[in-house]
Amino acid sequence: MVPSWTQSIDSLFTSTWALRKAEAIEQAYIKTPFIYWLKAQGRIDNAMSGHTRIEIPLEYGNNETVRWIGKGSTVPLTEGELLTMAFESWRYVSVTIMRFGTEDHQNKGKAALINYVERKIAAAERSLWEELERVAFADGTGPNMPNGLQNLIAADPTTGVVHGINRAAFSWFRNQTRAASGPFSVFGISDMRSTMNTMTRFSKNEIAGLFLLTDQRTFEAYEDELLDYLRITDKAMTDLGFENLKFKGRPIMWAPSAPPARIYFINPQYLKLMIDDGYFMSMTDWKAIPDQVNDRTAQIVSAMNLVCSRPIAQGVLTGITY
Repeated sequence: MVPSWTQSIDSLFTSTWALRKAEAIEQAYIKTPFIYWLKAQGRIDNAMSGHTRIEIPLEYGNNETVRWIGKGSTVPLTEGELLTMAFESWRYVSVTIMRFGTEDHQNKGKAALINYVERKIAAAERSLWEELERVAFADGTGPNMPNGLQNLIAADPTTGVVHGINRAAFSWFRNQTRAASGPFSVFGISDMRSTMNTMTRFSKNEIAGLFLLTDQRTFEAYEDELLDYLRITDKAMTDLGFENLKFKGRPIMWAPSAPPARIYFINPQYLKLMIDDGYFMSMTDWKAIPDQVNDRTAQIVSAMNLVCSRPIAQGVLTGITY
């Protein structure tokens, strides 16, 4: 059977998206420096494909049987709890592509049709990237929203429930936080140094992948404190268009949606963006819209969430003034 004009356009949209999907996924990862750096550190995880929830193994205890012994000494033979499991729900995001029968009809020429398809898909991609940028810095409380930095690395880590764990009851599941000592021009560098040094106590390695993320105004305040010969940048970040400097050898950068007056100290060793490969940047079938003549719609859908397995190795400097 020869496909109808509508079916032919359906197929063109689907095949065009299939060709663009890998690039779209790349762009979704690198739209923000936060997501890019997670990807660069191998912290995009698709190991949970098809599971009903995300499982997060946690190591939180110490072996408390260490004793100094002498002749005839006894030693404890009971080991405390060392491991537990946290859980997180999948979050789903979609963006809709709308097509109207009149537009399909008005773009019948080959060149016009290709431009029409590209324009519709590009607009959907841009909207999705902007939303990923926004939620990366949100607090996870919006309807059906994934976790964001404001709840995983909280300004007040003594409250709230993260991955099913009540931080008021379990201090080992709280991130580091420090309130600024005063104006950034006077105390900024020392506050940043102290926050980072505190984090090193809770990291297996010398926090090799650690990076700092802030808003534009705070980034510029830090930039003002540097002498020209200290303006060292990370070339990989610069090549991708992310303005950045370094602090104690670690990249510091800004993002448009980052909350104001804070600097996040992010150890990606313990942060993951969980995705389901089979349900990430996937386009649905085209569907007719009831009671509308020849109008059709499809969605690009993704399953994901951001998880943190060791909040104590993350930090945030808050209350910055200028």
